[in-house]
Amino acid sequence: MILEEFRELKANNGVIKLSDVDESFEKLYLEVRKKEKRIYSDDELKLLPYASRINPHKSEWDLRAKSFLRFKNYLSQKKSKLNILDIGCGNGWFVGQLSKEFEHNYFCVDINLTELEQAARVFVNENIKLIYADIFTTSLPSNTFDMVIINSALQYFQNVQALFKELFFISKTYGEVHIIDTPFYNENEIMMARNRTLKHYSSVGYPAMSARYFHHTTDELKNFRLRYLYNPNSFKNKLSDFIFDPDSPFPWIVVTR
Repeated sequence: MILEEFRELKANNGVIKLSDVDESFEKLYLEVRKKEKRIYSDDELKLLPYASRINPHKSEWDLRAKSFLRFKNYLSQKKSKLNILDIGCGNGWFVGQLSKEFEHNYFCVDINLTELEQAARVFVNENIKLIYADIFTTSLPSNTFDMVIINSALQYFQNVQALFKELFFISKTYGEVHIIDTPFYNENEIMMARNRTLKHYSSVGYPAMSARYFHHTTDELKNFRLRYLYNPNSFKNKLSDFIFDPDSPFPWIVVTR
């Protein structure tokens, strides 16, 4: 499939379906999100990442807003019109906000139909294509995307090597993959992190969800070229956290071939 054909695909409720909907997973995921109070109204979604005072996760969103502003500043330096893929986009807030200021071609992919349909309602923009697709079983156009965004979503992919194989296939030769607001662990932290995840999902009544949440190390990226555009562990950023307001505890990593 070439990009021109891809753009002409018909949408239903604002969403192009390239894969069969996994209703059992969607039901589980949405029930967990509801328990975690992460299902937002359309009005709240319009604000993100600048959460309202009544948002139960406002402190988290305040940190994510800083990550967003860093990325927005980075994108402002790009002078040509880009094809940008947001993989694991959820309710589409990230691209929805970017599209208000930057006229790029945005493609948002997820396997949560409900949130994609919400994104279609809230962010009405002809430059945004919302797509229900499993990236491992769907033929997205090759050599197409200038930039891929994985924003707080890598933890839902088990095999990082397999994921990047697909992402580089559909990216242009000079394409960039941006990993934002994503936890990485040392090998000696993995078991404790898995236990915390199981404890969390058990506390909301859905321990099965822990099997769909994966804990990664930066060693899994060692076969790729990467650079840190934001490193929370640098002396400068640790000092800034101490003196000023706290910032994201997660790195911003750009991966290229």
